[in-house]
Amino acid sequence: MQYVKKRDNEINYSLNIIKCIAIFAVICIHCRFYHVSSVGSVIDAISRFAVPIFFLISGFFSYYENEDYALSKYRMRIIRLVKIYIVANLAYIIFFLLIGKLTGLNDVISLFSLDSIFGYIIFNLTPGADFLWFISALLYCYILFYIIRKLNFNINSLYVYIPIFLIGNLLLGELSQFLGLTIDFEIYRNFLFMGLPFFTLGYFIHDNKENVTGVLSNSNLIAIMILSLIFTTIETLVVGKHDLYFGIIIFVVCLFIWCVKNPNKLNFKITGWIGKNLYAIMYILHLMVLELFGKFGLELGYFEPVIAFVITALISGVIYSVMKT
Repeated sequence: MQYVKKRDNEINYSLNIIKCIAIFAVICIHCRFYHVSSVGSVIDAISRFAVPIFFLISGFFSYYENEDYALSKYRMRIIRLVKIYIVANLAYIIFFLLIGKLTGLNDVISLFSLDSIFGYIIFNLTPGADFLWFISALLYCYILFYIIRKLNFNINSLYVYIPIFLIGNLLLGELSQFLGLTIDFEIYRNFLFMGLPFFTLGYFIHDNKENVTGVLSNSNLIAIMILSLIFTTIETLVVGKHDLYFGIIIFVVCLFIWCVKNPNKLNFKITGWIGKNLYAIMYILHLMVLELFGKFGLELGYFEPVIAFVITALISGVIYSVMKT
């Protein structure tokens, strides 16, 4: 999540649009279409680009040459993410109590057992809704980068670990599942194997922007993106549901580089405004809307993410307006 206010000539309008699309993709994931059909499984798989793109964007906009300014920005984001993490988890605990998913004080107390707390700290599991792991993992990224720059270590030394951790994710996740092995998702869906490599890659792309954006033309990037989505479709039909696919890694990196090369190419006012101002609030609130759909027995099929997106955007817009006043 990126909170830095930028001047108009520094705003990447294309990334704002992508953030809006990514929020819709997150909603698609939590609509659990993979239970419906093979088409639903493909929708779910392609939607998995969302979380990596959020990490990439956060890392990209965390590149600062001035040490003091960087430390100030990291400190600000750490404090804000801690607040968001606490408020979001408390909100979901209360919400789940209200709708009956948590049935009383004993259920709440069990969320804070020693084993649970260990999982929260080590594997970015959360006491509230499961998807809030992203906030915890992003928080760890900022803390690590703050420590590295505070101690005057060279962040460039992290670059070599980008492919190592991503390969580790694929080996522990997709490949192990393909081989019939059972490895708990929290082992590879966490700060180390998903958050840090994409965050660092975003930082690397900013650090080497001219070189990275000059390697491939726009048409080549688009061609690779299309091929990677086709490959992802094959992966999901062969391997099944997963958090990260090899094809999605290629797709999201090419998509991100394309947006960096073409910051003004995508510039639609409403979706851009949502991506710029509402995506963090929508990320937190969307599951409440989906849970209420289920609570009231609403079966909306493939229209569910569209309707949930609109309702979540409206609620988030009201909250954003109140916060701005």
